[in-house]
Formats: sequence, C-alpha cells, structure tokens
Amino acid sequence: MQMTCPKCGAAVTGNMKFCRKCGASLQNMMQGQPNAQNQPNMYGQPNVQGQPNSYGQPNMQGGNNMYGQPNMYGQPEMQYGTVQPKKKSGLALGIGVGAFVLAVLGAGAFFAINILPGLLKDPKTLFAENVVTVTRNFSDEFTDFGTKPVEAMVHLGMDDSKDSHTTTKITTIESDASGKDQEYALEQTYSYDSGSGDSAYTLSVSMGDASLGTGGVYFNGNEFIYSPANTSSPMVRYELDESSAKALGAYQAIDRYTLMLTGMSSEDEVDWDKQLEDFLEGSLEGIDKKEFEKSSEEYTIFGKTQKCDTVSVTVTGQEAKDLMEGMTKLITVGMSNGGDFDTEEIFGDKEADDSISLTATTYSYKNSPVGVVISVSKDEETYSINLSGYSTGKEKQTIIDIPSEKGKGFYYEDGVYSIDSGYEVLNKINFGEFSIVVDETGKINGEDRDLSGSFTIKTGDKAGKIHLKENSFTGSISQEITDGKGQFVTEIETKEGHATITTSYERGKLQEDKITAPVFLSESGIDCGRDLDDLKESIHSKLLGDKKGKGDSNFARMGNRNSLVRLGYIISLMGRNR
Repeated sequence: MQMTCPKCGAAVTGNMKFCRKCGASLQNMMQGQPNAQNQPNMYGQPNVQGQPNSYGQPNMQGGNNMYGQPNMYGQPEMQYGTVQPKKKSGLALGIGVGAFVLAVLGAGAFFAINILPGLLKDPKTLFAENVVTVTRNFSDEFTDFGTKPVEAMVHLGMDDSKDSHTTTKITTIESDASGKDQEYALEQTYSYDSGSGDSAYTLSVSMGDASLGTGGVYFNGNEFIYSPANTSSPMVRYELDESSAKALGAYQAIDRYTLMLTGMSSEDEVDWDKQLEDFLEGSLEGIDKKEFEKSSEEYTIFGKTQKCDTVSVTVTGQEAKDLMEGMTKLITVGMSNGGDFDTEEIFGDKEADDSISLTATTYSYKNSPVGVVISVSKDEETYSINLSGYSTGKEKQTIIDIPSEKGKGFYYEDGVYSIDSGYEVLNKINFGEFSIVVDETGKINGEDRDLSGSFTIKTGDKAGKIHLKENSFTGSISQEITDGKGQFVTEIETKEGHATITTSYERGKLQEDKITAPVFLSESGIDCGRDLDDLKESIHSKLLGDKKGKGDSNFARMGNRNSLVRLGYIISLMGRNR
C-alpha cells in the first residue's frame, strides 16, 4: 500500500517520521490512516491517480508534486531513517555534489586540453609542433646572448621600458694593471617616459678628478639627438617619420637606437605558424607518419635528469639531408629573428648518400616540449646537435650545442635553476678555444637579487683584441638589489694586475633633466633631416651594423635582438672621436 505525505503528497514509507520533501511530522498524522490508491487520506480527500490532493496539486504517476518535482511510482526513494533533517541539508548536499561535478569536469577538461591532443594527434604532426615550439622558446630567450659576461666584467647592461623611470649606475674601476694605481668612474643613466615614449641613455666618463666628457642619445618626439662625449665633435640631429617614432616608443633608448640605424621601426617577428606549415609540407612531406615513433627517454631539465615523452624519426640519404636542412633553417631563422642564413655556411655541406643516417628526437616533460636532439651518422662517425628552450616562469634553460668537424663547435647555455639554497644562474659560451662561464647562486625574488659567484674566461691562442699574458683568468662577482637599489662588485686578478669594479644601482622616478636632449644648434651641428644614410655616415655607425664580411654580416643581422651587438653600438658611439 503506497502512502503519501498528507501535507505535500510526496511518497513516504511507514517508518519515516518526517517527510523528505516538506519536513512535516508524520508520526501522529499517519498512524492508522490508509493512503492507498483511490482511498481518501486523513483530510477526507481522495488520493487517486490523476486527482489533486489537499493542496490542489496532482499526485499521479508521472506528475509533479507541489515543489515541481516528479512523484512517479517505480522511482527509488532516499532513506532518511528516523534522523531529523538538518537545516539547509539539501543546500549543503547540492553544493557538495556540485563541487564534485566541477572537480570531475575540471579534471576532464585538463585531460582533454593538455593530454588528449597529444594522445590522439598523429606522431608526425606532434613531432613538427614540438620542434617548432622548442625553437621558438629558445629564440625568445636568445635575445640575452652576451649580456651576463658584459655585466660581470664591465657592468654595462640593458634597460627596459616597463614604466616611467630613471635608472642610474655609477661605476668605479680601480686597477693597477698598468703598473700604477688608477681609478676610473662611469655614470650611466637610462630614462624612459611611458606616457610620451621619450627615452634617453647617457654615459659620463672621468679619470681621477678629470672629466673625459658626457655623451648621450636622446629620443624626444620625432627627433633624435646624438650628443658626443667629445665636446669638439658636432651634435647630430635626425628626424624620424611619425609612424616610426610612434612604433619605436615601445623601446628603451639602446634598443631604439639599434633599430633606427637598421631602418626598422620594430623588431621583426617570425611567423611561427608559417614556419610549422613549411616544415610539414617541405622537409617532412616525403616521410610517412608511420615512420615516427613515440616512446620515453631521459633528458636533462633544469640540471636534473627527468623521464620525458619522445617522438623520433630515423631517415637516410636525401630524406636525411632534407630534414637536417629544415631543422637548421628553423634554428637560424629563430636566432636571427627572421633572417634566412645559409645553413651550409654554418653547419657545413652534408652530401646526400645512403651512408648518412639521421635520427631526430623531440622531448616533452609534463606535456610541454623541452628539447630536440639531432643525431647524424656517417662512415661510423656520429655527432649530435642539442637544442633546448623551456621555462616555467621561475626556472628556464636555453641551450644550443653544435659540434664541428673542424673542432671549433659552439655551445651556449643560459639557465636559472632551482637548488637547495635558492637558485643557480648559469651562463656558458664556448666557441672553439674561447670560452666564458658565469656562475652565480643565491636568492631571487621578483626583481630583487642576492647572488654571488665567479666567472672564468679562456681566450686560447686567438683572442682577437684581448691581449693578455695568460690565456685564462677568473674573477668573483656579486650583486644585491632590493627595492630598486643595490650594488654590483667584480674582482679580477690577472698577471697584468688586479682590478675592482664596483657599481651602485638605483632605479627611481623619471628625472626630466636626464631625458631632455641638449639644445641643438644647426650652425655648429649636423642636421641629417630624414636621410638615414647621412645619419649613419655622420656618427660612423658602420663599425658593426654595415659590415659585409663573411660571418660579420650574419652577426650584425642579429643586432636588433642581440644584447651584445646593441651594447657594441653604444660603446662605439660613446668612443667616437671625430
């Protein structure tokens, strides 16, 4: 016999003391009262299928009760026993179920977005995407090439355009390398106005009490002014067109200066979607997707060996040469930010024959591509190229390792690695006999730094313009920056003598007098108008930017992104003596 609640008409059982729908007490109301189909309930109202109960609500199979909920026969009932429902228990239950559903949906979404594509995507496409992603990540970080050695040895560094500010660096250099004690002082200021886009860089040099002059580059509106350190040299003025001046307003002075001289209003951007398409339709077109295999192997990430998912392919002959050319083109286009270098000039010409075998493997860690290894074998000799570009926000690694048949090779590593005591900041550059290693450890918290370490330089027999009695030397470095203020210290000991370089650093509010150019007098200066060639000729900028020699041109073409080249422009500019 089916019983219903006399208040709301919901189905109940004989052992229930309270209605599960409305909470009404059932103990006195239900005892001895029939509630069968077609029988009247305690209020004398019939309770038959299809007829309304005492509240005027239908109480039939498939119908709704007074709460709008279905009340049909044959459905399972929730058993509450004799425990009185707690206040808002229905709401709490709903929240709990909702949270559970959201958690399940969230986990499903994470799986669908981050894992499922990798599982379902054909390995050939996944391989191509991994190669392009690693190359892009590497290229984004390669802009810092050369920055750390320059900062460690001479404390010349780049600025930024995050907000309006003036950064001041005052450097003293004490040295007895020339046989007597000498002291030099350099004051650098970097200023940027985020509102107007105006920017300036100045450098003052003095020896003892004697000033050697102050030079600077200034960008005010559409006007560029060069004020040479040598007062006997004329000032130079150049007028940018309005669109270029506006576009360059997003860059700090040194970046802007370099871009302007190369005739650019902004950095080139690589179309990585097109690079991926060209890679798939070019180098990989003739390779069947069945040739690509998924597996797992170990790879070094942030200085630790980790198990990674891999996608690899092995090819020979012409296919090996085509794949090698495609991958090296990706690397060089990324490093040059759009430049199309001759890959044979960099990596050598590998003749296509059946004896060449190439295996390319991509490594992914936690579903993120982290590295690519290219192994080439010929005549029982094997060499490998390793490229890595990966970051998590706090840690990063940028590595390229290219061997050479002639023994020169090239190795570059720029990393920030988490260690027990905080972080390790490591930079290595190795080109044949010449190498630089800068290694610091300590604390990093946002823009704050508390790091110390050492650097080692090996010049070998061919050190270019570096003339030292020994072919290697070391130095110690430290930096401590808190809330935009701090100090850098470098100690160098060589057979020539000892040098101490100390720099005080302060980033503060914009100083208007530092960003405003000196008054240009046309009768005593050089007005280049909008003639860029005339400007370059007037300030002798060909030292780096316009070299056409083999190798030099490729190096200069990276100038708009390469920190070392950008600093070279400024150093040559400040040292100009007309």
